[in-house]
Amino acid sequence: MPQTNTQKAYLKLVLAIVAWAGVYHSANYLVKTLDPYTTAFVRYFIASIILLLIVKVKRGKIVDLPLFKANWLLLLNIGIIGIGLYNIAFFGAEQRLSPQMVVLIFSFSPCLTALLASIIMKQRLGIGGYLGLLIALSGTIGVINFANPNCEQYFCLNMFAHISSGEIYALCLCTLSAIFSLLNRVATQRNIDSLTITTSAAVFGCLVLFIMMLAFGNYQQIFTQSFKFWFAMGYTAVIGSVMAYFWYSEAIKNLGVANVVVFLNGVPFATILIGVVVFGEPVALTTIFCGAVIISGVILTNFVIQRRRSI
Repeated sequence: MPQTNTQKAYLKLVLAIVAWAGVYHSANYLVKTLDPYTTAFVRYFIASIILLLIVKVKRGKIVDLPLFKANWLLLLNIGIIGIGLYNIAFFGAEQRLSPQMVVLIFSFSPCLTALLASIIMKQRLGIGGYLGLLIALSGTIGVINFANPNCEQYFCLNMFAHISSGEIYALCLCTLSAIFSLLNRVATQRNIDSLTITTSAAVFGCLVLFIMMLAFGNYQQIFTQSFKFWFAMGYTAVIGSVMAYFWYSEAIKNLGVANVVVFLNGVPFATILIGVVVFGEPVALTTIFCGAVIISGVILTNFVIQRRRSI
C-alpha cells in the first residue's frame, strides 16, 4: 500500500509539472486574442469560484473568521503580489516573448527567493549557495543575450541598453514570485494551511485584477471569444491553476518538500518539449544550453539549502 501511495504521488507530481508547463503555451495563445488584464482577471475569476466551492464543501464554511482577522493583512499582500501583480507580469511577458523565453527566465526565481531569504530572513547560503545563484544568474543572462538581435552571444557589455519590455516583464515575474514565496513561508509559519492561503490569495488577487481590467482592459471583448479561447482559458484556470495545486499538494504530503522541489526543475524542459512536440516550435541549442546552466545553478542552491536545514 505505501508503495502504491508513493507511485500515485509521483504520478500527481508529473501531472502538476506537465499542467504548469502547458500553461505557458495556453497563456501565450490567450494574450494574442485578449489583453493581459482581462485575461488575467477571467483566469482567476474562474479559479476563485472553484476554490471557494472546494473550501465550502470541505469545511462547511467559506471563511474562518478568527484566522482571517488575525492574518488578513498578510493574506491580502499575498493576493496582491502573488496573484494580482504576478499575473499582470506573467501575461505581459507571454504577450511579448515565446513560452520558452518566459519559462527559462522565470526558472531563476528559486535562486532569487534564496537570495532574498538570506537578506530578509537571515537564511545562510554559504559559498555553495552563492555559487549556485551566480551560475543560474549567468544562464538567465545568457538566455536574454542570445535572444537579443543586437547581441546573440552569451555576454554583452550593452545588455541593459537593448533589453526588451518582455524580458523586463519576465524579470519582474521572477521578483514577484520570490516575494510571494517568502510571504507564503511566513503564512505557513503562522500555521495557515495551504488551501486557505491559495483561496484567499486567489480572491484578493482577483479583486486587484478586476480593478486593473476596468482601468486598462478591453473587457467588452470577453463575450466575443471563440470556443478555442474558452477551451484554453478553461485549461489555464481549472487544470493549471486549481488541479495542479492539489496534485502538487498531494505530492508534498506523500513525498516531502525536499523531494518534490527538485522535480520542479523539470517545468522548463517540459514546456520546451511540449512546444517542440505539440506546436512544432523550433528550439535552439543555445536555449537548451542556457536552460541547463540555470537548472544546474538552481539544483546546487537547493541542495545547499536542504543540506543546511538537515544539519
